[in-house]
Amino acid sequence: RQRQMCIRDRAKRLVSGCESYARDNKLAPLSMAVYDAAGNIKLFLRQDGAKLLSADFAHIKGRTAAVSGLATSELAAIEYENKDKPLGIGYIDGVTIVQGGVAVASASGQHLGGFGVSGAPAVDDEACGVAGIEEMLGK
Repeated sequence: RQRQMCIRDRAKRLVSGCESYARDNKLAPLSMAVYDAAGNIKLFLRQDGAKLLSADFAHIKGRTAAVSGLATSELAAIEYENKDKPLGIGYIDGVTIVQGGVAVASASGQHLGGFGVSGAPAVDDEACGVAGIEEMLGK
């Protein structure tokens, strides 16, 4: 029970940090999805006015980062390291290389899961995710 409270608290702090970043940078309404390291949804929030499709993107970005342990932008870099022969990562069911999913780790470096953000330009989605991690870690 204590562990569940910690997971819930961390998820809420991820979302709070992202929302603060979005507000400070005047971003469009967002959808945010937090997953544990096994790919199980822990928290989802779709802000009022967020586009419906942003919910689907937030989920796939968050789950991809959770199960891979990498940001979706990192997977994109791996995918296109050889531009003539991409690996096909984006063709795996339930995986995306669209920027906006970030892997979440504890202060000690333990992989905890993934955080997916969608609704703003992809670079801002990822920045929101990073801001959430910073708030979760108390930075």
